[in-house]
Amino acid sequence: MKRTILLFCASIFASLSYSQRIDSIKIHSEIFGIERKVLVYTPRDYDLSLNSKFEVIYVFDAQARQYFDCVQSTLAFLNNFQFPMIVVGIVSNERNKDFLPKNDYPETFKHYNGYLGNADKFLKFISDELIPYIDSNYRTLPKRIAVAHSNGATFLMYTFTQNPDIFDAYIAISPNWAYDNDQPVRRLEKFDNTRIQSVKYIYMCNASEGDSWKEWVPARKKAIDLLNKLKNRHKIVFDNQDFSSTENHITVYPVGVFNGLKKFLDYQYFDADNLISYYSDLNTRKIITFTPDQLNQVAYDFYFNGRLDGAIRILLWANQLFPENLNLYDSIGEMYEHKNDKAEALKYYMIFNKKLEQKRNLFTEEEYKNLKKASEDRIKNLESNK
Repeated sequence: MKRTILLFCASIFASLSYSQRIDSIKIHSEIFGIERKVLVYTPRDYDLSLNSKFEVIYVFDAQARQYFDCVQSTLAFLNNFQFPMIVVGIVSNERNKDFLPKNDYPETFKHYNGYLGNADKFLKFISDELIPYIDSNYRTLPKRIAVAHSNGATFLMYTFTQNPDIFDAYIAISPNWAYDNDQPVRRLEKFDNTRIQSVKYIYMCNASEGDSWKEWVPARKKAIDLLNKLKNRHKIVFDNQDFSSTENHITVYPVGVFNGLKKFLDYQYFDADNLISYYSDLNTRKIITFTPDQLNQVAYDFYFNGRLDGAIRILLWANQLFPENLNLYDSIGEMYEHKNDKAEALKYYMIFNKKLEQKRNLFTEEEYKNLKKASEDRIKNLESNK
């Protein structure tokens, strides 16, 4: 319906009148015995829609502000404010000490000058202190995404093998699988995927890491083979990209952020079946209560982004949830008309007409006449073009 298109435009212009916010927060960590700094980006819609909840992206290495800013700015370009998210930047002033687990080999300790070994504490800080703080102080949804680079990505894959359900999506950009004579690979070899409670999305990419890190290549190949095997055992979706011909260890980060987030968004939010499954779970658990207009809007967002079949899938699902909502019948008819499926379009326009008659007393006489005329005009147009 045109009304839906106007709502879509209104929501875009309204959101632009609100600015995103970045909070700088210090959390006292009992685990470390110090205050730890985090940055929290909230999107425009956070202050615009006070009853809405948002997924959270956790970004490592936020002490280098460009890593945090790259994620929150890239996100806006990729989803066009359709699925706004909170972004949490985790500051690590002793990054390798935070990111790297205890070594198995003495030469590793010597190589890093003892600057390693706190990965277990850092993981406990994230799971027991940081995530509960964010969930208590911000309106969050249960799905969590993590983005990390280099040894931060090594820690991210360590997190996956130690406690896979902390995050739902792992975006690991140029991780060091060769650390401590391939310790991350050994952990992955022993990983039991039956521990996973829900499907995990893993995106990994690499660059040309340079001659100094030649050992990264064979270790990475082993990890890719293992992740592909895990992928075939269900509960894991794995995407891998090789940028060794175009990027170095530094320039791969923005490329990896863009591609990793895009692939995850396409998988989770722009695939109608996956989105319906996710939203159904949220609805069943009463984490979010949807309205017909909200789901109608999601369907039109799909349509405006060239995903007509997905739009129809979402509308048909919404119609099952709200079988008495008139607007959904009209929207389904319109989408089938765009698909050039005249029979289905007519079917839903006719149902709209029938239900309009049943609900006539809910409208003013003028509203009823306008809705009736618009519907009959569409039906006549379709019948005349058979």
